[in-house]
Amino acid sequence: MSRTHATLIVALTIIVGACGVQTDSTPRDLPEDERRLAISGSSAGTDASGADRIYLVAPGEERLLRSVPRDAALREDLIKILLLGPNLSEIEEQYITFIPRETQLLSARSRGQILIIDLTAEISELTGQPLSQALAQIVYTATEIVGIEAVQIKINGEDVAWPKSNGDTAEDTLRIYDYPGFVKTAQPAYPAVPVGI
Repeated sequence: MSRTHATLIVALTIIVGACGVQTDSTPRDLPEDERRLAISGSSAGTDASGADRIYLVAPGEERLLRSVPRDAALREDLIKILLLGPNLSEIEEQYITFIPRETQLLSARSRGQILIIDLTAEISELTGQPLSQALAQIVYTATEIVGIEAVQIKINGEDVAWPKSNGDTAEDTLRIYDYPGFVKTAQPAYPAVPVGI
Protein backbone atom coordinates (compact mmCIF):
# COMPACT_ATOMS: atom_id res chain seq x y z
CA MET A 1 0.00 0.00 0.00
CA SER A 2 1.46 3.38 -0.95
CA ARG A 3 1.91 6.25 1.50
CA THR A 4 -0.75 8.24 -0.39
CA HIS A 5 -3.29 5.44 -0.01
CA ALA A 6 -2.45 5.02 3.67
CA THR A 7 -2.82 8.76 4.25
CA LEU A 8 -6.13 8.75 2.41
CA ILE A 9 -7.41 5.84 4.50
CA VAL A 10 -6.38 7.51 7.78
CA ALA A 11 -7.94 10.83 6.76
CA LEU A 12 -11.14 9.15 5.63
CA THR A 13 -11.37 7.18 8.88
CA ILE A 14 -10.99 10.36 10.93
CA ILE A 15 -13.54 12.25 8.85
CA VAL A 16 -16.08 9.42 8.96
CA GLY A 17 -15.59 8.95 12.70
CA ALA A 18 -15.87 12.66 13.40
CA CYS A 19 -19.09 13.01 11.44
CA GLY A 20 -20.76 10.07 13.16
CA VAL A 21 -21.44 8.41 9.82
CA GLN A 22 -21.87 4.65 10.03
CA THR A 23 -19.39 2.52 8.11
CA ASP A 24 -20.53 0.40 5.17
CA SER A 25 -21.10 -3.29 5.87
CA THR A 26 -19.28 -4.29 2.68
CA PRO A 27 -16.45 -2.68 0.72
CA ARG A 28 -17.37 -0.34 -2.11
CA ASP A 29 -15.55 1.89 -4.57
CA LEU A 30 -15.53 5.57 -3.83
CA PRO A 31 -16.97 7.90 -6.46
CA GLU A 32 -14.23 9.71 -8.40
CA ASP A 33 -14.96 13.10 -6.77
CA GLU A 34 -14.51 11.64 -3.26
CA ARG A 35 -11.12 10.01 -3.85
CA ARG A 36 -9.07 13.13 -3.13
CA LEU A 37 -9.25 14.65 0.29
CA ALA A 38 -7.66 17.89 1.34
CA ILE A 39 -6.01 17.21 4.67
CA SER A 40 -5.95 20.30 6.83
CA GLY A 41 -2.62 20.98 8.50
CA SER A 42 -0.68 19.35 5.69
CA SER A 43 2.87 20.51 5.48
CA ALA A 44 5.67 21.12 3.08
CA GLY A 45 8.09 19.62 5.61
CA THR A 46 11.04 17.77 4.14
CA ASP A 47 11.99 14.10 4.39
CA ALA A 48 13.04 12.90 7.82
CA SER A 49 16.58 11.94 6.94
CA GLY A 50 20.09 13.27 7.22
CA ALA A 51 22.62 14.03 9.92
CA ASP A 52 21.22 17.46 10.83
CA ARG A 53 18.40 17.95 13.36
CA ILE A 54 15.46 20.30 13.80
CA TYR A 55 13.20 20.52 16.83
CA LEU A 56 9.45 19.96 16.60
CA VAL A 57 6.81 19.70 19.32
CA ALA A 58 6.37 16.00 20.09
CA PRO A 59 3.02 14.33 20.80
CA GLY A 60 1.95 13.93 24.40
CA GLU A 61 0.49 16.06 27.14
CA GLU A 62 3.79 17.77 27.95
CA ARG A 63 4.23 19.01 24.36
CA LEU A 64 8.00 18.86 24.74
CA LEU A 65 10.41 19.42 21.87
CA ARG A 66 12.08 16.48 20.20
CA SER A 67 14.77 16.51 17.55
CA VAL A 68 14.04 14.91 14.20
CA PRO A 69 16.53 14.28 11.37
CA ARG A 70 16.88 16.53 8.36
CA ASP A 71 19.50 17.10 5.68
CA ALA A 72 20.78 20.68 5.28
CA ALA A 73 23.82 21.91 3.40
CA LEU A 74 23.95 25.42 4.94
CA ARG A 75 22.89 27.02 8.23
CA GLU A 76 20.22 28.99 6.34
CA ASP A 77 18.86 25.72 4.96
CA LEU A 78 18.43 24.22 8.43
CA ILE A 79 16.42 27.23 9.63
CA LYS A 80 14.34 27.23 6.41
CA ILE A 81 13.66 23.52 6.91
CA LEU A 82 12.55 24.21 10.50
CA LEU A 83 10.12 26.87 9.24
CA LEU A 84 8.52 24.28 6.91
CA GLY A 85 7.38 22.34 9.98
CA PRO A 86 6.65 18.63 10.26
CA ASN A 87 6.41 16.43 7.18
CA LEU A 88 3.36 14.24 6.51
CA SER A 89 4.62 11.21 8.43
CA GLU A 90 5.43 13.42 11.42
CA ILE A 91 1.96 14.98 11.23
CA GLU A 92 0.50 11.47 11.32
CA GLU A 93 2.58 10.86 14.46
CA GLN A 94 1.09 14.13 15.86
CA TYR A 95 4.24 16.27 15.76
CA ILE A 96 3.48 19.97 15.41
CA THR A 97 5.25 23.31 15.28
CA PHE A 98 4.32 26.53 17.04
CA ILE A 99 6.17 28.63 14.46
CA PRO A 100 3.50 30.24 12.24
CA ARG A 101 3.49 28.69 8.77
CA GLU A 102 3.80 32.11 7.08
CA THR A 103 7.06 32.95 8.86
CA GLN A 104 9.89 33.48 6.37
CA LEU A 105 13.64 33.59 6.89
CA LEU A 106 15.11 36.87 5.67
CA SER A 107 18.70 36.03 6.60
CA ALA A 108 20.90 33.91 8.86
CA ARG A 109 24.49 34.91 9.53
CA SER A 110 26.95 34.10 12.26
CA ARG A 111 29.02 36.43 14.40
CA GLY A 112 31.41 34.24 16.31
CA GLN A 113 29.30 31.69 18.21
CA ILE A 114 26.06 33.66 17.70
CA LEU A 115 23.65 32.95 14.85
CA ILE A 116 21.70 36.07 13.94
CA ILE A 117 18.36 35.10 12.42
CA ASP A 118 16.15 37.70 10.76
CA LEU A 119 12.51 36.63 10.34
CA THR A 120 9.29 38.13 9.07
CA ALA A 121 6.84 39.42 11.70
CA GLU A 122 4.41 36.47 11.97
CA ILE A 123 6.21 34.89 14.93
CA SER A 124 5.96 38.13 16.92
CA GLU A 125 2.16 37.80 16.87
CA LEU A 126 2.38 34.79 19.22
CA THR A 127 2.09 35.18 23.00
CA GLY A 128 2.52 33.07 26.11
CA GLN A 129 3.47 29.40 25.90
CA PRO A 130 3.13 29.14 22.08
CA LEU A 131 5.69 31.94 21.69
CA SER A 132 8.08 30.31 24.18
CA GLN A 133 7.71 26.96 22.36
CA ALA A 134 8.37 28.59 18.97
CA LEU A 135 11.45 30.42 20.28
CA ALA A 136 12.75 27.23 21.90
CA GLN A 137 12.32 25.38 18.58
CA ILE A 138 14.45 28.01 16.84
CA VAL A 139 17.11 28.20 19.56
CA TYR A 140 17.52 24.43 19.93
CA THR A 141 17.63 23.95 16.14
CA ALA A 142 20.13 26.78 15.60
CA THR A 143 22.46 25.45 18.29
CA GLU A 144 22.60 22.14 16.42
CA ILE A 145 24.81 24.00 13.93
CA VAL A 146 28.48 23.35 14.70
CA GLY A 147 30.05 26.30 16.51
CA ILE A 148 26.76 28.05 17.39
CA GLU A 149 26.11 28.58 21.11
CA ALA A 150 23.51 31.38 21.08
CA VAL A 151 20.87 32.91 18.81
CA GLN A 152 19.72 36.46 18.22
CA ILE A 153 16.30 36.65 16.55
CA LYS A 154 15.41 39.85 14.74
CA ILE A 155 12.15 40.81 13.06
CA ASN A 156 12.53 42.60 9.72
CA GLY A 157 16.04 43.67 10.78
CA GLU A 158 14.92 45.10 14.13
CA ASP A 159 15.94 43.89 17.60
CA VAL A 160 13.11 42.44 19.70
CA ALA A 161 12.92 41.67 23.43
CA TRP A 162 11.98 37.97 23.54
CA PRO A 163 10.65 36.18 26.63
CA LYS A 164 12.67 33.51 28.38
CA SER A 165 11.01 30.68 30.26
CA ASN A 166 11.76 32.36 33.63
CA GLY A 167 9.74 35.47 32.70
CA ASP A 168 12.73 37.69 31.91
CA THR A 169 13.23 39.10 28.42
CA ALA A 170 16.35 39.25 26.29
CA GLU A 171 16.96 41.59 23.38
CA ASP A 172 20.42 40.28 22.62
CA THR A 173 20.90 36.51 22.60
CA LEU A 174 18.96 33.41 23.56
CA ARG A 175 20.49 30.11 24.61
CA ILE A 176 19.11 26.65 25.24
CA TYR A 177 19.57 27.38 28.96
CA ASP A 178 16.86 30.05 28.62
CA TYR A 179 14.35 27.25 27.87
CA PRO A 180 15.14 24.43 30.32
CA GLY A 181 12.69 21.57 30.46
CA PHE A 182 11.40 22.24 26.93
CA VAL A 183 13.11 19.23 25.33
CA LYS A 184 12.14 15.58 25.54
CA THR A 185 15.31 13.63 26.07
CA ALA A 186 16.17 10.04 25.33
CA GLN A 187 18.37 9.97 28.43
CA PRO A 188 17.03 7.79 31.25
CA ALA A 189 16.23 9.49 34.54
CA TYR A 190 19.11 9.50 36.99
CA PRO A 191 18.67 6.92 39.76
CA ALA A 192 17.75 8.31 43.15
CA VAL A 193 20.59 8.95 45.56
CA PRO A 194 20.61 6.19 48.18
CA VAL A 195 19.52 7.31 51.62
CA GLY A 196 22.06 7.11 54.43
CA ILE A 197 25.21 7.37 52.36
